[in-house]
Amino acid sequence: MPPLFHPWLREARLAALRGGGWKRGRGAVAALALALVGALGMRAAGGEAAALPAALPRLVAQSPLPFALLALALSYASARARLSALDDTLRHGWWAAAPVEPARATRTLILLAALGGAAAVFVVAAMLIAFGGDGERLRTAFFVVAAGLVPGTALGLIAALRQRRRPVQRLREGAREPLFGLRWLDDARLPHLSDWQRREALLRWRRGGHAWMIGAVLLALPGSTALTSGAGVLLIAIALAWFSLLAQACAAASVAAARALAAAPSSRRGFVRAAWRYPAFAFVCACAMAGAGAVLLGLSWRAAPALFGIALLMCLPALTALRGERRS
Repeated sequence: MPPLFHPWLREARLAALRGGGWKRGRGAVAALALALVGALGMRAAGGEAAALPAALPRLVAQSPLPFALLALALSYASARARLSALDDTLRHGWWAAAPVEPARATRTLILLAALGGAAAVFVVAAMLIAFGGDGERLRTAFFVVAAGLVPGTALGLIAALRQRRRPVQRLREGAREPLFGLRWLDDARLPHLSDWQRREALLRWRRGGHAWMIGAVLLALPGSTALTSGAGVLLIAIALAWFSLLAQACAAASVAAARALAAAPSSRRGFVRAAWRYPAFAFVCACAMAGAGAVLLGLSWRAAPALFGIALLMCLPALTALRGERRS
């Protein structure tokens, strides 16, 4: 390993060669491959189906500002979260005892941010080529999305580096008391699990978690949007953002509870039943909120599978983490 970078890169390379990197990223690779195959399949089918993939690059070229801001928000959130987690691991994990200069960790983060930005730009180019359409519109759409991805990744790197000045754990992380008591959701055998999940989700939401999703939707709304339509879109965005954050918080709390109760004589079926009580209730609440937004937009019941698919796609990281913890 060159002395410029952290030896963690060698460890990551060995883990990737042994299949560890593929296991962590196979979900994203499968989703990307499915999107590419779907776009190429619709183009090969001809007729009206062939015009659907080309509609996205045309829409990006016609409305560049909302899509550039959306790409900036997504790249910023992803880069900040991943680089901050890695930096925290290098400074406070088992690598903290290694005699490694702090500047090597900084250069490693910069290298990973550059590689991640380049990979994202390459993926966008591949997706646009698969969608097809006019060459001029494809180039315009590519530059619009790239203009959001590159600054967003850079801002995420800067935010991750600035986070070093803050303490790792705060003595007081905010109020965790909910507005309404939901004691009837507590399981009799594990009465504190749903409360743990609820407090973790509440803390993440009050910290501003997934607020960038709502902001991106508001920025993407045209200025001529009617009041009822804007309220409907906002309700759907809030429901999806809140439920996706809640799913991640519940998965994290369930994993922590499973580790804490590993030596306790508890049944696995009872733990799973207690762990799904609060997420199931939250799913019903999110569906009700999204349904109200769909009514304001004038959508029919045929839009329900699309909303359910979007919610499931946003919760896949949390479900994958929970599934991996169960296997381990």
